[in-house]
Amino acid sequence: MKRALLCAVGFATLLASVGTGFAVMTNASGDQRLVSTGHILSDPSAPAVGRILYAPSEADDAAYRAAISAAAGGAVVDYWDARVATPTVTQLLTYDCVYTCANYAYADNFGFGNNLAAYVDLGGRVVLGVFCTYTSGNFLSGAIMGPAYSPVYSPSGGNWFSYDVYAGNGSTCIHTGVAGYGSSYRDDLALQGTGATDGTYTGGVIAHAYRADFAVIYSNGAGASQLGGDGDWDLLIANACSCGQPDATEESTWGSVKTLFR
Repeated sequence: MKRALLCAVGFATLLASVGTGFAVMTNASGDQRLVSTGHILSDPSAPAVGRILYAPSEADDAAYRAAISAAAGGAVVDYWDARVATPTVTQLLTYDCVYTCANYAYADNFGFGNNLAAYVDLGGRVVLGVFCTYTSGNFLSGAIMGPAYSPVYSPSGGNWFSYDVYAGNGSTCIHTGVAGYGSSYRDDLALQGTGATDGTYTGGVIAHAYRADFAVIYSNGAGASQLGGDGDWDLLIANACSCGQPDATEESTWGSVKTLFR
């Protein structure tokens, strides 16, 4: 079963004039100008098999969601605007995986992080994206970012703000079938808890990391149009949502838990 992981990143967009007018984005505090104020959710009564929730603090990117869906074999990939509201644990439990990353501030970065941790405790899977550790600007907080959950933290709270590409050295299911990818935004990361690295950028920055049971994965970049990544990000997220799948007994228990919360 595909499991959706939440990529939570606080990320505010600043435009700076460079050269011939090319726009550069940075994560910084500032006024929040919403591009989208609505959530795009499918019927929660539908079978929750292969259901992923994309819940960034950023506007929707329908093309990115469609690409993740295709890479995940046709999984439902819904959008939740975490800038304007925080999904409850009950709502999260209708999904196999939650993926979050952000541009602007979360509506409640602490509450959302606590809800994600509770979701993981109940069998859910979370994918955290770039800027989740960016405490210099907008970021994700709460229990999910602690060493019991997130495989990484940021020693500096900063980001490299420079483009680099994957070094080709991933070794787990996160990188299955992945040819390459790059990102303009890469958090300064170090391992914590049971975290382990899976792949780096050519400059040595951690590209992906995972908790020992793969229930929480940190994906240090993003393929959304607002976040400056390219390459196989859709496949990376699809893989992250299905890595380390539980055995049949655990799968049956997870299905029962989700049914209770519909």
